[in-house]
Amino acid sequence: MTILDAFLGAKPTVEITEKVFIKRLGNSITIKALTGEDIDMIRDQATYPIKNGKKTELRVNEEEVSRLLIVKATIEPNFADRQLLEHFKAADAGDCIQKALLAGEIATLQNAILTLSGFNDEEEIEEVKN
Repeated sequence: MTILDAFLGAKPTVEITEKVFIKRLGNSITIKALTGEDIDMIRDQATYPIKNGKKTELRVNEEEVSRLLIVKATIEPNFADRQLLEHFKAADAGDCIQKALLAGEIATLQNAILTLSGFNDEEEIEEVKN
């Protein structure tokens, strides 16, 4: 098989999904793989200018990156669902994730999303976070 055959036989990224079991809920969250473009957009969205004297530096809000990764990659449940937002008194899907999930559950989902998206090495995952 050639590399061309491998690409032609591969599933489109939108079809790569996985279920992540959340023990506390006794149920699974369905996630999908993200493209490099998706991850770049998320990082850009979570990057803010910070004044440091006369200089302005760009800083990435890593907690926001985690929430946005989960929002973008989660198929089920829809964290922007009106009932979920009302139940957790959340302003948006990212806020809902923060209020509905424990810190370890957020980390588990983030790692599962990155692994499903092709980041198999812990070192690669750290590089994406930074």
